[in-house]
Amino acid sequence: MLRMVPLPCKCRGGISDAPTPASHSTCVSAHRILPARIGGFRVMSIRPFLCLALGAMAALGGCAAAPRAPATTLAEAGLKATGSFSTEVRNLATQLREADAADSFTRTWELCQSPVAEACAPSVTPERLSIQRNGLADVVDLRANAIDQLGAAYSALKQEAAYDQSTDLQGATKSAIDSANSFGQAAASLNGGKRFIPAVPGEVGALLDFGFGVLGDRLQRKRILRANREIAQAVLQLRNGMQNELEVFLTLTDYLVGKRTAARLVFYDAQLTSPMTVMTPLADQLDVTLVPGAESMIANSPALRTALRATMEANSRVEVLEAQGRYRAGIAGLDALLRQHRELETKGGVTVGDVERIIDQLNASLAKYATKQGDKPNAQQ
Repeated sequence: MLRMVPLPCKCRGGISDAPTPASHSTCVSAHRILPARIGGFRVMSIRPFLCLALGAMAALGGCAAAPRAPATTLAEAGLKATGSFSTEVRNLATQLREADAADSFTRTWELCQSPVAEACAPSVTPERLSIQRNGLADVVDLRANAIDQLGAAYSALKQEAAYDQSTDLQGATKSAIDSANSFGQAAASLNGGKRFIPAVPGEVGALLDFGFGVLGDRLQRKRILRANREIAQAVLQLRNGMQNELEVFLTLTDYLVGKRTAARLVFYDAQLTSPMTVMTPLADQLDVTLVPGAESMIANSPALRTALRATMEANSRVEVLEAQGRYRAGIAGLDALLRQHRELETKGGVTVGDVERIIDQLNASLAKYATKQGDKPNAQQ
């Protein structure tokens, strides 16, 4: 019989910050198998083979450095991106929720302009349009939650990469995937019932998994790379959901912005708002200074009032393009994040310049929108 004596097995110096070649390992076998005689023959020890196998696996998995610095950089870029996305999605949700009121106001005004007195009666948005718009608003709300959970996952990844800060990284990434799945499924359903395949935590393939199981879940490298893959799944679901959402939004964009413009024109034509809300930005754009009394001059000039009306309609067309551009910038930002998740997985390093450039463009668009609305942007700078 062979006698097995348990002994520890480890790489030189524990878990080092650099790979240790298997040939230099000071591995001690997990079990020393002592030679014994069977039938008069001495049985050879298999200790060298165990050492070689365990040493190779430890060198590949346990002794590789955890990618703390690149994971921190990626997490910070993800936090910046989700901060900007959160601002954009809440602006859109507000527009969708408030659209029925502006639409009903405009419809009623137009009816009451009729020379037939009996025609003047309250008119609300048709139910079909209201249902479609509110359905999109519900999807936007789910996207807002998915973005919040994705931001929380990036925050947990950043804390994990700090090495000495504990965090529920696995719980954060699971929440990010679950909320991204909910949003992605709703967006696919709204977009004509398109096919949706949910992401499942822990089931994504890994390029660098070999050898990780040898030293257990305590390895920070394993935690970071697993979180990287799972956050990437949430990013992909969010990206695909936004693409479906954009396709639905495109079918409503002209209507949404058109009705907002129509309501503004009603206020303008009824002289309920100052023409300077249009004239002042136009003068700033042209780098000219308005003379004192410009408002009264506009009020008494049909030509100037008509010109400002045309300006309002032109501004509305720009708003359509800007709204679509913010969707596309968000999708491009998620694509850039996905590329960096792959870089961290395969090369252990990231370059987040593309992410930051796209997010800066989105922030500029949000700041411009907020200025028009009289708000202050909430995006992380």
